[in-house]
Amino acid sequence: MSLDNNQITSWKKAFEQNPKNRFVQNALTENPIRNLYTNRNVSQQNQHIYNHKVKPDIQITDQKSSGRCWIFAALNVIRRHFMEKYKLDNFEFSQSYVFFWDKLERMNYNMECIIDTCSEETTSRIVQHLLSDPTCDGGQWDMLCSVVKKHGLVPKCVFRETHHSSTSSGMNAMLDRLFRECACRIRSASNASQRQQLKKEFLEKVYAMLCKFLGTPPQTFTWEYEDKDKKFHRISDVSPVEFYQQHVPFDCDDYVCVVNDVRKENPYNKLYTVKYLGNVVDGNRILYLNLEINDLKKIVLQNIKDNNPIWFGCDVGQYLQSKEYSMDLDLVDFKDIFDIDFTMNKEERMNHRDSLMTHAMVISGANTSTDMNCVSNNEKEIIHKWQVENSWSSKGDTKGYYMMTDDWFDEYVYEIAVPKSSLSEEQRKLLESNQEHFKELPPWDPMGSLAH
Repeated sequence: MSLDNNQITSWKKAFEQNPKNRFVQNALTENPIRNLYTNRNVSQQNQHIYNHKVKPDIQITDQKSSGRCWIFAALNVIRRHFMEKYKLDNFEFSQSYVFFWDKLERMNYNMECIIDTCSEETTSRIVQHLLSDPTCDGGQWDMLCSVVKKHGLVPKCVFRETHHSSTSSGMNAMLDRLFRECACRIRSASNASQRQQLKKEFLEKVYAMLCKFLGTPPQTFTWEYEDKDKKFHRISDVSPVEFYQQHVPFDCDDYVCVVNDVRKENPYNKLYTVKYLGNVVDGNRILYLNLEINDLKKIVLQNIKDNNPIWFGCDVGQYLQSKEYSMDLDLVDFKDIFDIDFTMNKEERMNHRDSLMTHAMVISGANTSTDMNCVSNNEKEIIHKWQVENSWSSKGDTKGYYMMTDDWFDEYVYEIAVPKSSLSEEQRKLLESNQEHFKELPPWDPMGSLAH
């Protein structure tokens, strides 16, 4: 049924007869919506104070105009351990170095996916998905681990940022075109040998292109530094892999990804993966243990108390007030502007593509209080809010740290990467006994969105 002009006339009359609509129209047409939807009463009560914080305090990083949040967040977790070991006031690993190898490895991985689907029609959903964004900047914790274990890490001073690591759209556009060109040739090849030869030739061009955009990664390097006591140190002629294995006090294999997928078809206490999600062929499989949201919060809080910052994936744009550096369901008020209530729950939002993982950050603190249960005489710890270390620069009163309310955590946090030791014995058994028994979600599933 088409729109009825008489109905539109009626809507127009009703709109114009409401003085509030005219006021909001005048304000909204001249201002960004974020200037109008902030609940001032809530804003004045928000304090960025936490009684549990990981140490040391570190300077916020800046991913600039790139989608490397997952790399920045993971390296921000790792660098705290490194800074403590070497007594450093500040330090960053080279995000651009990980970025380089992720791009090259991902091109190889995605081309293997193209080869694997050569029997499919080009118009099939799976092939179109593989062609849609083959060089996406996004990624997952296990993808970071795969790159680091194979190619190691280097200090930022050894492999610095370039224009295209910080502003990646132009580089990605060229890589996308090159990928689709090769995918077309591979799908037209007559046998497997020809396809592998075409892929090999293609990857050589990709490597050269990445070197032009990002620089050539070092095979060995020397790192010189001063510690907090102003003592000079030198680590000479070390490869990136040796640097990671011998000098970085962090083992990626000690970590596991835990998710909160509330969809009925994906029960809790089961393992999940996403088809064709990865970057390094024969690298870490993307594997999720699905737990209830309170389990995630319990694990995160204990890690914060143990001085372990936690990498997490969320839908950052929901109820975000960037001027207040806050993610708060009560701080952002749409109803007074639009007379609309958004009532979908977490499952409904996932099923209707209204919410999915869009950003990775680090949880570095928590604000809690205790409440005495007069019946059981037991204390219950109540979580009010979380400190979040972002990678959007250190500007502002909070120096780039954000506040996330516990209610927001419930609704929009989907994934955490945590030490296996922080899982319960039952959860570890689930993880160990079901490594080969997991449900494979389709490539376009929301649980894979952070890497697309």
